[in-house]
Amino acid sequence: MTDSLPTRAALEQAYDDIARIHRTHLAQHGVRLPDKNSYKWVWLAMLHYYEGESVHKNRISDAVRSIYPEAARDQQVRHLKRDGWNIEGARGYHSLSNPYQPSADFVNERARRQGRLSAETFDDLKTSFGNRCATCGAVEGEPDPRYGADLAQLQQGHQDPDADSASFSNIIPQCQFCNRTYLRDFVFDDRGRVRAVADTGPVRRARLSVQRKIWDYLRHKFE
Repeated sequence: MTDSLPTRAALEQAYDDIARIHRTHLAQHGVRLPDKNSYKWVWLAMLHYYEGESVHKNRISDAVRSIYPEAARDQQVRHLKRDGWNIEGARGYHSLSNPYQPSADFVNERARRQGRLSAETFDDLKTSFGNRCATCGAVEGEPDPRYGADLAQLQQGHQDPDADSASFSNIIPQCQFCNRTYLRDFVFDDRGRVRAVADTGPVRRARLSVQRKIWDYLRHKFE
């Protein structure tokens, strides 16, 4: 790898080549190709230009800024993996390990989402989550390491306690321990992570200093 950056023409050629590969091998898997309205096309072009090599994110940022001087210095190249690209990296270095296959994590997550959307029974839904608790990952029928020999049993947890409880679109599998702990206090995302408060319980149990912060926030919001 030379010290000089690839020219814009070289990067556009690399992008055109990876776009062709995407059309042939990746589009059918749902992998997203960045368009030229975002800086991501430069990230991908740089990784494809240096195929087989690891490129530091600072070098990729420099390439972006050579075309778009207003761009931020810290470009989050790892986000390409969320779009399905087979990105590997560590300590700020990234590489496109296989441009002809989507990342395994992306394929598995897409299959899980599709399985969830097509679920007709709770067993179907559990299968789409790998028979694991969406919140803690405990495997159904196996001992939960947090509770000794007690076996995890998956129950129907509500993503949003105030939403339609009869729809599988509002259900996530939770082990009895998580389901009992969280009750109706929180709203979860579709991966079982808390994203909002659903009831006053957590506020009532919070420290006085936290309650004051909440009070200040709400007072300014509704005044």
